[in-house]
Amino acid sequence: MDFDFDLVIVGAGVAGALTACTVKAARPDARILILDAGNNALDQAQRAQFVDSYQLSPTKNVPTPYAGLRNNKDGFASSQDGVGDPAVMNLYYDQAGTPDLFKSGFQRMTGGSTWAWRGNTPRWLANDFRLKTAYGRGVDWPFDYDELEPYYVRAERALGVSGNDAEWAPLTRRSAGFPMPGIAPSYGDQRVRAALAGLPPVDNVEIVPITTPQARNSQEYQGRSACQGNSSCLPICPSGAKYDAGHHVREALDLGVVLKPACVVTKVVHQQDNSSTVVFKDWTTADLAEQSVTARHVVLALNAVEIPKLWLISGLGNTSDQVGRNLMDHPTDEVVGLLGEPVFPFRGPQTTLGIESFRDGAFRKDGGAFRMTIGNDGWGRTESPEAALDRLMWDKNAQKIRLTGAELQQAVNHRVTRMLRFSYATEQLPDPGNRVTLSAKTDVLGLPHPKLTYRIDDYSKAALAYGHSVAHRIWQYLESTVGADEVAPAAPAGTYKGSGHLMGTMRMGTTPADSVVDPSGRSHDHPGIWVVGSAVFPTGGTSNPTLTLSAVTLRTADTLAAAL
Repeated sequence: MDFDFDLVIVGAGVAGALTACTVKAARPDARILILDAGNNALDQAQRAQFVDSYQLSPTKNVPTPYAGLRNNKDGFASSQDGVGDPAVMNLYYDQAGTPDLFKSGFQRMTGGSTWAWRGNTPRWLANDFRLKTAYGRGVDWPFDYDELEPYYVRAERALGVSGNDAEWAPLTRRSAGFPMPGIAPSYGDQRVRAALAGLPPVDNVEIVPITTPQARNSQEYQGRSACQGNSSCLPICPSGAKYDAGHHVREALDLGVVLKPACVVTKVVHQQDNSSTVVFKDWTTADLAEQSVTARHVVLALNAVEIPKLWLISGLGNTSDQVGRNLMDHPTDEVVGLLGEPVFPFRGPQTTLGIESFRDGAFRKDGGAFRMTIGNDGWGRTESPEAALDRLMWDKNAQKIRLTGAELQQAVNHRVTRMLRFSYATEQLPDPGNRVTLSAKTDVLGLPHPKLTYRIDDYSKAALAYGHSVAHRIWQYLESTVGADEVAPAAPAGTYKGSGHLMGTMRMGTTPADSVVDPSGRSHDHPGIWVVGSAVFPTGGTSNPTLTLSAVTLRTADTLAAAL
């Protein structure tokens, strides 16, 4: 049979773009098509337009730069800002009756959510891949850290990760150094690091802030400039120093890959010879008529919500009963306060220092591990400078003005310059009850919305409580040494926020009985269909998923190239 393409990739985020580049470089004659729902350009003019939209908007949240994109306006993309407002979260997700809200969204754009990510790229720890063996929790991955390590090296080079080798050597075995030095600490980072230098061990654990690896240039790299110090990395990097997958989409196009934008895949039909017919709608057409292409192999490179949704719509079968199950995030929260001296936040990336000390230990038998960040963005989601101005200017209870003029300026200056946060993003176990199914609600294309069932289990609740305990004790030390006030919350509030880390739902494993894809990302049931991205993660690990999903994707792409 003569196929239209050797390979069709659904989705032009980091996983899809890396797959396209890797396979095309290894197989130059391969006919490769990327179908993507986004319709945005990838040049500097498009970036400038996004930046202008962000600057002019009175509300500064994740969707703001991209709100004008038609796919966001028409409501067939998730464009949540991650703050967990039920009225916002349920615009796309159907979460009626779920125990807890899943509070992480995504951007459906060419380049994916890397347009709006913070860029943090720590490697996972060795025990993150062997949670069951080490602590009797969750499951083990079908391969270990050492097997993935060479792909970590490749992923760091592909994304352009800055980091300091000496700081990370005690945490992870490395066969090669970071591509470039770590991002320089801001003034506030330096002051906080100095203030914490005498901090006694917390629960016998030394707390040493170290430079966070980031897919952000500390020097010119891959034709992108060094970081210019803007503090709007999430949702938009004005200079392009922070990596986004548009970089690899452009590279794929230069290699001869075909990109068809504004196309939402509505069905994948698997054929008896293991080829597939991919059905899609171009949402820029008036009639929204279905079109199709045939392919020897198909790669699903969407996220952990959209891949199972498409799989279930397509009726591809579910031998393992794992499709859509084990949806995970990194539930997160923060403790904030005003330091006794100015730290002048909002100069440089939103975070450059982290505390990795509680990512592993015997406590993982009873509660999840967590990674801490030291914010360079004031109070983060707890209180923006805009909200600080409002509370100082206006007494909502008495409905009267508090301060104006020079007094208001002095009060804002005194408050905002001293804002500091310690955040903790916690581990979540795979839970088959946390799942993606199909809703009765449909979008403008006639496709079902994803229906989510989700709860925060006791393992994550223990991690959130322990994270608060550690953060609060750090603040108590700062209060006693350099001074601090308005430290809050004083006790765990029982709340959480989303990290934007959509994981699980298409678990990889060695047998069809308990996993959807094999260790190379190839479907057990349909050998011509592959899955890349964090949807294949068996567990959620203890740090941001993007570098790990990139490494796993490169591993899959090598196997796929050989299969071609």
